[in-house]
Amino acid sequence: LQGELDALRAQLQRDLDGRLGKMAQASQEMEARLLELNSEGQSSAREGLRGSFQQELGKLEQEVAMLRRELASLKSDQEVMGKHMEGMLEQLKAVRADVEAQFPAWVSQFLSQSRQDGAAGLVLQREDLEAELQALEHKILAKILEDRRLSARDAQGGVGVALQQGGTAGVTEEQVHLIVGQALKRYSEDRVGMVDYALESAGASVINTRCSETYETRTAVLSLFGIPLWYHSQSPRVILQPDVNPGNCWAFRGSQGFAVIRLSSIIRPTAVTLEHIPKTLSPQGTIPSAPKDFAVYGLKEEGEEEGLLLGRFTYNHNGDPIQTFYLEGDAMGTYQLVELRVLSNWGHPEYTCIYRFRVHGELAH
Repeated sequence: LQGELDALRAQLQRDLDGRLGKMAQASQEMEARLLELNSEGQSSAREGLRGSFQQELGKLEQEVAMLRRELASLKSDQEVMGKHMEGMLEQLKAVRADVEAQFPAWVSQFLSQSRQDGAAGLVLQREDLEAELQALEHKILAKILEDRRLSARDAQGGVGVALQQGGTAGVTEEQVHLIVGQALKRYSEDRVGMVDYALESAGASVINTRCSETYETRTAVLSLFGIPLWYHSQSPRVILQPDVNPGNCWAFRGSQGFAVIRLSSIIRPTAVTLEHIPKTLSPQGTIPSAPKDFAVYGLKEEGEEEGLLLGRFTYNHNGDPIQTFYLEGDAMGTYQLVELRVLSNWGHPEYTCIYRFRVHGELAH
């Protein structure tokens, strides 16, 4: 079936290419004929050329109409082929469901047949098969327990050596478990342990990007029969979402960009967090599209062009992928609108990527 589908798809592609070639050839002939008629019009009477021109134009219109009918027929054939493919897939699903429904009964009947058949002695009986399976299960469980015991012993010894080398030989195993538990708890608390008031699922949103132009990275494409129809690019909303994977970012053209964010609540901002993928996850081993210098402003109204500067920072592309920057000043006001201004990046000449931006603070009472 897959081979037939591939052959049908190749035939349809060849038909489509042939008809497109005919249309292009007819268009070229029309242009050549128009140029020829135009040149002949300079040396002959207009009345005679007008009739010849109308006649040629009528022929070309007939050819175009014929090509349109052929294209319509091709589209109809594609629709019929699509329906035929859907029917074949439904038949495959039905056959698979039938096999899955009958296979357990067939196995049970095969294992429970009597020795009088003459062929039953060639296979294991139910009791022998169950005994073999139990023995194999015991061997596997014993191997797993032994590997787990050896791994735990090696890990405990490694922790003790590391603590002694670090000058903390007096640390107990309970304290090590406590330290690890606190680290895991911090990791589960969105890795920073602070509320993100710029999280989209909590009610925040990007309301304006000013003059920033989204860069079409063409990371995903929707195609039909190998012909690209639509390229997908991420919107600025992605910087307020926790899904941080390579390529899942808002890319804007150039090294300077803006994003005005409406927070989920009115807060007194105390810190911001900027996140990018680490170099180890980049295919090239570098992240030149990461932001470098950026500033954060507090806005009172959506139409305000220049707000209050809350802080200016530098993202270290050699540091941790998640970096938190604390805002200075105890008399900072309350805001629900915050603007992120990226002033430069780490060297990419075409675009800059922002993976996630967070805003932390205290609720305004």
